[in-house]
Amino acid sequence: MDTRSKLEDKELAQIERFIRETPIEVDLVNRTMKKYESKRNTKQPKSFRTHMKIRQKLMIMTTSTAMIFSLIIITGLISPAMAATIKEVPILSSIFKLARDLGLQAADEKALSSKLNTSVTHEGFTLNVTEVVYDGTRVAIGIERHHKEGGNSKESLSDQMSNIEFLLNGEPLNHTNFSGVFIQPSKDNNSTIFEFADLKNQGGGPFPKQFNLTLSTTITGISESFKIDIPVSDIGNYVNLQPNVSRKYNNIQFTIEQIMLTPITTSITTRTALLDKSTSVDSRQRMSIEVFDEQGHKLKLNTGNGRRETNKGNSDFIIDLRLNPFETLPKAITIKPYIHLYNDYSKGTFQEDEKGDPIIQYIPELEITIPINSK
Repeated sequence: MDTRSKLEDKELAQIERFIRETPIEVDLVNRTMKKYESKRNTKQPKSFRTHMKIRQKLMIMTTSTAMIFSLIIITGLISPAMAATIKEVPILSSIFKLARDLGLQAADEKALSSKLNTSVTHEGFTLNVTEVVYDGTRVAIGIERHHKEGGNSKESLSDQMSNIEFLLNGEPLNHTNFSGVFIQPSKDNNSTIFEFADLKNQGGGPFPKQFNLTLSTTITGISESFKIDIPVSDIGNYVNLQPNVSRKYNNIQFTIEQIMLTPITTSITTRTALLDKSTSVDSRQRMSIEVFDEQGHKLKLNTGNGRRETNKGNSDFIIDLRLNPFETLPKAITIKPYIHLYNDYSKGTFQEDEKGDPIIQYIPELEITIPINSK
């Protein structure tokens, strides 16, 4: 028994040294040592002591492994072979978490996105789809690259990708049924975020609640194309309003057709019609909108797409805008249409304020406030 106790004491002394020499925020030394000494000095039934020794050995193995791995990462005292192996292990960090899009940050924080880590490798280059989210208004996909040992590129991942195509349940997405791909700013050059939407509010069909998406793309310097299957499911949990409220001003009729509020997106569909049935409008008079809650908080615009409706013998212009989500469900939403003011229209130069931002002019006659029913 004395020999065994000395060995145990020696092992615990080594563990204590590993713990103390490893820069970790939580200090487990005193807690572990006191717990061990307490159980060691207390007389207990043989079966219980046997059970505790097994637990102690497991604790020793787990703690030693964790501490040694921490030391490897921190000190870099590893062989070239092990370094190469570790580099091949993908880091499970969320691309959405570090996006500039508050809605995608919320998708990560609220565990609404699906973590996939589905990858394809050709010629030592790995393309990895890390996560996807679909909220009925937009699909967002996080993508990252991993180079083979010694490989690197000064180009960003989005610049390396070309011939990007999507299939929905095996059928190609094109200009008749989806918005086209928007590229969101990401955390670094090795990752990117693709976003797109359906055209259900602009004459196209809606995406299903669940579908299989296939991404096909080519990478600069890689001969074989990449194809990755991505399962997509609607997260649900949104407010869908169809107010169809209009305002008129001069030759313009402005209508709010639909509002969708989801945990990650505020989507607003507007229609602008020319009352004299003109087929064009001076681009200086083309409107944009800003969106506010009842307390005057303005939402940031993320993406949007517009389409002219010509199948009804008119030139109505329909726009889908996707903005940041509201932090809490508002009691009302106010939409304020505006136009830009130009210094020189022929050169496309805007008037600017002291901060260098374009000066806008609201059109109060077209302003609309929509109450939101919390039910």
